[in-house]
Amino acid sequence: MLPGMPDTVCKGAATEGKLTMESQEKTTTILIVDDIAANVMLLKGLLKKEYAISTASSGKEALEIARTTLPDLILLDIMMPEMDGYEVCQALKADAATEKIPVLFVTALLEPGDETKGFEVGAVDFITKPIVGDVVRARVRAHLALKAAQDELAEWNNSLKTRLLQSIKTIRVKTDELMSAEEKASDLRGYSMTLDLLSGVFELMEDRFGIRARAISELAGDAARQMKLSGLEVAKIRLAGLLHDVGTLGKVKDLIREDKNESEMTANEVEAYHAHPLRGEDLFTSIEDLQDVGLMVRGHHELYGGGGFPDGLQGEAIPLGARLIAVADVIERAANSVSDNCSEFAMMKARLYAPIVLDPTLIRHFNLISRTLYFDPKKTLTNKEVEVPPNELVSGMRLSRDVNNEARMLLLQKGEKLDVSGISLIRSNCRMKQIIGGVWVYVYNED
Repeated sequence: MLPGMPDTVCKGAATEGKLTMESQEKTTTILIVDDIAANVMLLKGLLKKEYAISTASSGKEALEIARTTLPDLILLDIMMPEMDGYEVCQALKADAATEKIPVLFVTALLEPGDETKGFEVGAVDFITKPIVGDVVRARVRAHLALKAAQDELAEWNNSLKTRLLQSIKTIRVKTDELMSAEEKASDLRGYSMTLDLLSGVFELMEDRFGIRARAISELAGDAARQMKLSGLEVAKIRLAGLLHDVGTLGKVKDLIREDKNESEMTANEVEAYHAHPLRGEDLFTSIEDLQDVGLMVRGHHELYGGGGFPDGLQGEAIPLGARLIAVADVIERAANSVSDNCSEFAMMKARLYAPIVLDPTLIRHFNLISRTLYFDPKKTLTNKEVEVPPNELVSGMRLSRDVNNEARMLLLQKGEKLDVSGISLIRSNCRMKQIIGGVWVYVYNED
């Protein structure tokens, strides 16, 4: 029992019965589970204005209610007789009907081992006693918002897959009607399918997303043409370029901000970010002709030198289309980050990331299209080094200048190859604003 709680509160809770529901019109339901009535009443009083409340006084009763009513969130006490909170949470996560319901433990236990055990059985957070009203409400709101985003993502993914399949079905019908047998046997059919598909899919995209997707599609597609790939291969690479980031659409875009470095993301944001290539590939799993396009979408965040995601592939194990899209992505971002010499800066940035992140053998194929797309005259910068923001440093880059702190102390020497510890040293000094002169690295020479 909570200290200082009047007996009348406990008596009042007992008269309500084992299962209580208030505000039936409210669509969000929270299940509160505790064998001490005073604790239940306290939590219920904090939350009943915003949510419909269910209550249970034992683990067994909580499982029955959860399976029949599927609450949106569960506040669960750990120390209960017969079946403790850990066992209840484990049972919830083992049931397909209830495994997605977020569980927050409410407990007076403070040992680190208790927290670890809670996360291991599937809890998403802890609320410690004595209860603080603002903390409870804030934690509940945060986890309900996260669950809503995850539910929205699942719904969006199913809806988008249906619409994409329908678009492809319509395209095939039209092309079968309009094309001669000779045309169907040629690469022109692949191009026509791609161009028609673009129009339908762009209806699902925001303007900014669509502009960027089209640019990457054009860059990767033209580079593929420069490599003398077949028309069908080029069309598929263009399609993959267009849809490479389609897994970030929907409300999950609130979790993945384009201008945010991965090191600045929360754990939930990183998880969502790392999952988006898989969500994108999932759109193609039931389309036999486009399985290879799905693999390109899946692999566009793999690193040529290894260490990317989702599969940790490296080198030529990464699909060629995915490697081309990765180069196009770097070029597009770099070209739009400056106002002058856009093409040359973008190509320099691409060479900078080879061969650690990008395939160095592909970069030269982007020279012509980058100049065309970003309207730069044909000229070459003589500079063979570039300043890199600390949050964009990658292991393997080689310093072209000494790195000194404000006290003129040498931190890292010119020519030194950066590793994890070196990057960490630079970033920690930058956070304290103690680096002078920036961080300069050599650009990879493709010749």
